[in-house]
Amino acid sequence: MNKKYIVRLTDQERDELAAVIKKFKGTNQKVRRAQTLSKADADGPNWTDQRIAEAFGDRTRTIEKLRQRLVECGFRTV
Repeated sequence: MNKKYIVRLTDQERDELAAVIKKFKGTNQKVRRAQTLSKADADGPNWTDQRIAEAFGDRTRTIEKLRQRLVECGFRTV
């Protein structure tokens, strides 16, 4: 399946996500979103939605919606 919303993170965004993941800083939901976006990065691991969902115990639709929110609303709203 072709991805409609492609996640492309800047170096600064990658660093922020890595800090959240490393320190488990914030809520469980925030850490999970950081992990998901890190794996979805087209210039990084570029995992499929299915693979991310299996790795973190989410549904693929959740991953799709997170991608969409990042692309449409920006990094700060995720």
